[in-house]
Amino acid sequence: MMKITKLFSALAIFALLITSCSSDDDVIRNPPPEQGGQKEVGTELSFEGTYAYGHAGNPIPFEFKKKSISMQMSLMAGSGQEDDTYNIIKIYENAEGVLKVVSKHETESEYKAFFLRNIKEGESLDINIDYTFPSELEAKEAAYPAAGNSTPDHVNNKFGWLKLTKMNGEEIKLPVQGKYVFSAQGHTYFYNFTNETVNFNGSYDMKVLKHNTNTNKILMEGEGEKAGTFYVAQLKNITDNTVDIARLTFGEADAKAKAEAEFALATDVGANFTTYTKETTPSVPSFDGLNGKYVSAMIVIDGQDMGQYEFHIGENDNAFLLMADFSGTGTFTAGGKLDLKRVFTDETKGQMIYEITESAGYYAGRTGQFLTLYVRDYQTGTKASFAIATKNGGSSIASSKGDIIGTTIEEAKAIAAPDAMKAWDGGMMNYAHVWIPTTKK
Repeated sequence: MMKITKLFSALAIFALLITSCSSDDDVIRNPPPEQGGQKEVGTELSFEGTYAYGHAGNPIPFEFKKKSISMQMSLMAGSGQEDDTYNIIKIYENAEGVLKVVSKHETESEYKAFFLRNIKEGESLDINIDYTFPSELEAKEAAYPAAGNSTPDHVNNKFGWLKLTKMNGEEIKLPVQGKYVFSAQGHTYFYNFTNETVNFNGSYDMKVLKHNTNTNKILMEGEGEKAGTFYVAQLKNITDNTVDIARLTFGEADAKAKAEAEFALATDVGANFTTYTKETTPSVPSFDGLNGKYVSAMIVIDGQDMGQYEFHIGENDNAFLLMADFSGTGTFTAGGKLDLKRVFTDETKGQMIYEITESAGYYAGRTGQFLTLYVRDYQTGTKASFAIATKNGGSSIASSKGDIIGTTIEEAKAIAAPDAMKAWDGGMMNYAHVWIPTTKK
């Protein structure tokens, strides 16, 4: 069955163009008489962009690139189909200035002669998609369509000239907004949705690239340290308070192509769906309720209590310390200390930026730099989990580690939180870019 015909068949329920499917018997093999000669003008289109045939608010997008023409079925609400791409072989032009674009289907042994006219770059053009052939030669020799705007012949699947209008980057509007939370076995995970960005667990942002209103799939690319990683999330069973979410991650060399292919599929993503509940009230207090001294579990080596990490928040002595028994006498002293001045907060991300006003011990030499601290799972007066974020995910901010934290406020802001699953191992050496649970003194 021809792909283009199949597209319009899929739209029968919208009363768009046709009322039944077609078969290869419908291929046009006797086009109208040719109108003038033609000359070869190249192998690339002179314009690019997405143009759509609009009908009843349900546009059919065509993406024109230098070397291909794609019908973006995945972006058309209600189509339930994959994108359909034809790679350009040769372009011809007749005496009337009509272009014939001879092309081959990306995956099937099918050739088309797309006809284009009245091209107004950035505004509109006319396209004729009626001509499909089993060989390149037949496509090259196809006669040019009649100049007039004929009435579509639905029975024989001939649609004539269709006017396409430039799509100007319509605003994406996701069907859910705000924070949705899932908790199980003592762990909590959340998505925070906006139309531009989806944040996962306060750990990293994903930029929204496309949304398919038919499948409710969302194509996204990671930001910050996740740049170059692509994601396809899917939403199902949306209610006022809940949504089922599944997500796939693509991080390999051809991640973008694989993610786009998954996004185009009409089938569900191959991942488990989990029900998330909308958070109507904050699950944690504001940073104003965080003030205090927090200590980690005791670091135990060979059965001996050797030390613990301390976070002093919101007091005159904002600080991060490693308190340890270096002498073996049971006396804890600061093996490393940063005196801090808070200069920026973003409660939605759980992020606090501190200027280091004094550094000593293992952390000596950090004065004047900026520490990126994240907090989550905190309750006023009882507990909190902290993470010191590093540029490359390094596990220590010791002086010997070099350029690993922010040298400016903006640089510190850009350092993302560690993955939600990265937990402190309870040791003395690997304490940065992991989540450290603490209790309040």
